[in-house]
Amino acid sequence: MGVTCGISRPILVNDWTSQDSDHDEADDYDSPLTDLEDSTGGSKYSSLETLSESSGSEYGRETHKKQPAKKRARAAKALDTGMTLATKGSGRKKKTLSLIVTMPIDILLEIFGLLEPADLLYLSRTSKAFRKVLLSNNAVSVWKAARANRGGVPDCMPGMSEVTWANLLFGGSQCYVCGTKGITRIDFGIRRRVCTSCLKKNLVYKPNFSSKFPDFDPIIMDLIPFTNIGGWAHGHASGSKFFWSDDVLQMAAQLGMHQKDVHMFKPGAKIRLEDFKQSRKRYVKSVADVRFLQVVFLNLTPTKHTVVCNAWIDGDRKRHLLTITELRSQNKELIKARLVQLGHDANDVARMFRHREYAMDKELTDARWKRLLPRIERDLSKLKEEWRLEDQKNASHFRKTRLLEMYHNFARQLRRALLPPFESFLKLSDVAEFIDSPPTVERESEIDACRAFANKFPEFCTRYNHQTKLALTQLLGPPTGLLQDTLALQNQGINAPNETLLQLATSIFQCIPSRPFPLITWEKVLYHTCSSRLFYTGFMPTPACTFSISQPGITAARSLLSLVGLDANITAATTMDQFHHHFFCSNCPPKQENGGFYRMAMDWRRSVIHYVEALHTEPRWELLSAAQLKVIHGPYPAEFSRVTDLVWCCNKCDRHQEKPVNKATVIDHMRWHGIAAPIQGVDFSYDMGPVELPPPGTKFFVTPPQLPKKPTKNYRCSCCSSNSSRTFVLGGVKEHIKHK
Repeated sequence: MGVTCGISRPILVNDWTSQDSDHDEADDYDSPLTDLEDSTGGSKYSSLETLSESSGSEYGRETHKKQPAKKRARAAKALDTGMTLATKGSGRKKKTLSLIVTMPIDILLEIFGLLEPADLLYLSRTSKAFRKVLLSNNAVSVWKAARANRGGVPDCMPGMSEVTWANLLFGGSQCYVCGTKGITRIDFGIRRRVCTSCLKKNLVYKPNFSSKFPDFDPIIMDLIPFTNIGGWAHGHASGSKFFWSDDVLQMAAQLGMHQKDVHMFKPGAKIRLEDFKQSRKRYVKSVADVRFLQVVFLNLTPTKHTVVCNAWIDGDRKRHLLTITELRSQNKELIKARLVQLGHDANDVARMFRHREYAMDKELTDARWKRLLPRIERDLSKLKEEWRLEDQKNASHFRKTRLLEMYHNFARQLRRALLPPFESFLKLSDVAEFIDSPPTVERESEIDACRAFANKFPEFCTRYNHQTKLALTQLLGPPTGLLQDTLALQNQGINAPNETLLQLATSIFQCIPSRPFPLITWEKVLYHTCSSRLFYTGFMPTPACTFSISQPGITAARSLLSLVGLDANITAATTMDQFHHHFFCSNCPPKQENGGFYRMAMDWRRSVIHYVEALHTEPRWELLSAAQLKVIHGPYPAEFSRVTDLVWCCNKCDRHQEKPVNKATVIDHMRWHGIAAPIQGVDFSYDMGPVELPPPGTKFFVTPPQLPKKPTKNYRCSCCSSNSSRTFVLGGVKEHIKHK
């Protein structure tokens, strides 16, 4: 079977080889001090050379870069000769520990005995001289002392040397096969630290042994250690056995050598073969008794050594993590204190550590602090700017939402609809400046600031109405006699709208976003509700009302004023209301109803609306005579507005400006002013703004409708008895005959 294969791992685990040869070779080693200077010879432990490529701690947190080949050669030469390398460009010699190799061996071992296993492993990788000393049998006591210095490290497993045991526990967290870092779990069954991927590739399940190695004797499975944790078990033990493939190959090679001797009939070969098998079985049994088992359902009770190993591994990992945590916490507080000493705000520093973590597992020396400080200050500056923008964004959003809510409640309490819409309100300079102002620390302060700012809402609405009035006054040009005073004030830098001009019957406007509906005088503009806003709810953006001159409305109003003989430049809308004139639209033909024809009699406001909506090209009206008005209204013409409408207010005070009343109430109110016989239009008046539409037109029949004739019962049923005197209408007698 002569299979030869070396184990692909970086540690010595030739547990089935003769241990006596190791002792013999070590006992012969008794070199003088000068042997440290001549250590280029080979050693049986030369296979440990691969350890120098991985010098991480047990938890894989520390790595060292490999020296370049040229520098490594110079350093080795200097170490072997006891010389120091001169620093380039400097006349002074660099301080080194190269002369430590000239120390007596017993003193050197005493020094090494004060170290820990991980430190000894590092030393064994520095030079061949140290390696030869630390791997000799004379250094066994040193490794045992190192275990004691580490504190609570369990004794070696059967068949394992102190060096191999130390390397298994402290040689780093790399996978023994592929070198993957961060492998903290040790499988004591196969005595390796292996990653999951390599476990899946190299573990051989016992039932699959024959198919995996068809040429090997199954007795091999009784001669090599095994594990109960498979590659797909995620660390959970089972009752199955798994073997490491390299162990199988190497055992096959050794077993093949003994079987070859038997086949060649060498003397005592059978006895040696049987002794080899028995020794291997005893070794496997000893390993199985102390390996790290967790088979609960098989009722396998771990021995004391297993419990110790398990407890030590868990405890050591916890102690290590606790040490790192404490050191990080200390460094964190130290960094905070130093940043505050440098003048940084303590709150900003504390807030930074809630967002960033500076994990430093080593002592914060001045050199490390000097390297770390620029990075921390850059991060702090960047975070402070991010926090400022975030706080400003949150504060602006809170103020905006709060102000819109307050403004919405304020607008609902007002009767007038001409208010800055939400998006126009937010664009006001004062509002935008308040929203974008620097945030305060406390949320209550923000709420109080919003409440205080809400007291300015009436001022904003007044300013908005004033600007709208001024814009409409300027749209009404060209200058007339009524505009002279306003223009004079504007020439003097005073923006004052002409109130009289805005009340003329010819001052008719329209809202551009809405349908072309005429708004007669300023009152209608003031109470206008844009129809486009009906499609928006809550605080969603709504289009701002933009007003312009309604040229068709002005044309219709001028033609009506001309028809009744009034001056269009001075006649107010209320004056026109008091005449109670009604008009026929000559552009519209009479309409037929019930055999008659009628025309719509409309007041002047309804006539203007009719002309704009009917899209007539030229206004043509017919004024109703007094007789015709009497037919429509009777002996007493109807008043508009009606006495019961809540549109009447006092002209002597502002008591009814925000809440108009009916006509009887305002006349009764005039007594408080000492006016016994108040005059409408002088002492009191009505506000047409709240009235959405004027009264509809009245039908005036030009040709009276013809009343339908009542059907007569001139028909008798011939099928009935001649004595019957029952008569029918035509339709009735037909139905009567059907039911016969």
